[in-house]
Amino acid sequence: MARIPLTQSARVSPASIHPPLRSRAATGTVEVTLLLRHGMPLPTVAELCAHPPRRPLTHDEFEAKYGTNPKHLAIVRRFAKANGLTLTCERSDRAYVVLKGTTAAMRKAFGVDLRRFTHGRTSYLTHTKPVTLPRALEGVAEWVLGLDTRPLVTHNAAALPISRDMARQAGLRSYTAPQVASLYRYPRNQGEGQCVGIIELAGGYKQADLDAYLESVGVERTAPVVNVGPNKPRRLNTASDAEVTMDVELVASVCPAARVVVYNAGSKDYSLRDYHHVLAEAISDRENLPSVLTTSWSFYEGSLIQQGEELAFERLFIEAALLGITVCAASGDLGSQVPVNAHSPTGAITLAATSYPAASALVLGCGGTTLEAVGEELHHERVWNRLSEAMSMGPSATAAGASSGGVSTMNALPLYQQGFGVPDLVKSSWKNGVFNVARSTGRGVPDVAANADLHTGYQIVFRGQQGVAAGTSAAAPMWAGLIVRLNEALGGRVGFLHPRLYALVTEGQPVVRRITQGGNGAYFASDTHLWNACTGLGTPDGEALLTGLRRLQRRKH
Repeated sequence: MARIPLTQSARVSPASIHPPLRSRAATGTVEVTLLLRHGMPLPTVAELCAHPPRRPLTHDEFEAKYGTNPKHLAIVRRFAKANGLTLTCERSDRAYVVLKGTTAAMRKAFGVDLRRFTHGRTSYLTHTKPVTLPRALEGVAEWVLGLDTRPLVTHNAAALPISRDMARQAGLRSYTAPQVASLYRYPRNQGEGQCVGIIELAGGYKQADLDAYLESVGVERTAPVVNVGPNKPRRLNTASDAEVTMDVELVASVCPAARVVVYNAGSKDYSLRDYHHVLAEAISDRENLPSVLTTSWSFYEGSLIQQGEELAFERLFIEAALLGITVCAASGDLGSQVPVNAHSPTGAITLAATSYPAASALVLGCGGTTLEAVGEELHHERVWNRLSEAMSMGPSATAAGASSGGVSTMNALPLYQQGFGVPDLVKSSWKNGVFNVARSTGRGVPDVAANADLHTGYQIVFRGQQGVAAGTSAAAPMWAGLIVRLNEALGGRVGFLHPRLYALVTEGQPVVRRITQGGNGAYFASDTHLWNACTGLGTPDGEALLTGLRRLQRRKH
């Protein structure tokens, strides 16, 4: 029977940074997500940047316009049955299905040579043959996720929380999240009637920690914190548990009247499919209806990620923009340089690269600053960069890190960033023993920033102990909390914020505080550009941003 390549997923798994020690034929059952063509083509990213949605669609309106063609679903059902696969989930409104079957059935259905590789404690599935489908699915299926389960997604925190006593002894200052919100002049409302979603890939938080934290900062919540998916803090999962705990405590205290929903994939392998699934679940949630999502999990743009895989995520963020959902993402904590496999003579090297989804033109990328306050007034901010302390032997060694940023290798320079001085993208590669350098343009990361330095970190309660945590993983939920308050004050969703935010800055409106000092390695802040690849446009002035958005709102009427 004639077969066709599944263009977007026709990847051959590249070599891992760490060559696997063992491999064997895969056994057991596998679950994959098959993304189908929408009933009507979604607008492109470029189209949304040029013509942002005038109003958000409801879920019913989205389904009526973009839902899957019933004939296509019938074809997929026949495909599943013919290949011994079980259809475990069918989302016609979001154009995807979940299929489950044995590895033998998956090999037959998708024409791949599934194998399980093991390196140390890490075990994952992958394949070396491109994905193919029967011709009957041509024009029906666009992506398949789950045939490669390598752990490509990570959270952005460069350092674990430290105890508050240890922070004091090291001379580090810390703030509560409500204090930082006050310093950034967040609107005084509390997010009533709104819902904010927190995206997590693994780990969990303890209710006792959240209760103790809210009591310690003097915040009484009037709306629930809801878990969608497992909430399983584990003693051996310190990093993931700390990530979830900080995210939840910051958001819960900054918008106490807003419903908070924690979407957790409960991932065992940190795969792209699990990350895609939890994002899709949050964006398509008709019950909780989040208007803002925040995520501190990402994957680096580089040799391990292909364009087609990012495009599968871009489809989700297009849906979010159409539904009026603002997505905030941490830009990363490693400065401008990240480890990638560049196929150089020495193997893995570091290159200037950005983290996705902050690199999406539809996602609000959030960088980090070092914040200094005098009393209740914000005194000074600079780019967060403590990378030089990585070699320190003292307590502050745990504070090493820097605000990530740069130019995307896979996403075009969006219309709203043109004229903002986004530097050229310099690409380097090894080919036939020759080092090559090329220049092009790309999306600048991040868009905005907030306090992220452990030296000026956020007070939390983790595993029953008072601690201090930070990173751009804190900046993203802080921006999410601000946008929830803006939504309440404006009486509607700001949704895809970028075009309006950049327009307000162009007009000279004081909606952000520009950061003009410091750098993150390859890039530096200055007073000559409105944007930089360390902290974007700057940190928020919440009241001024509300005033600016109200002014734009009046212009439409």
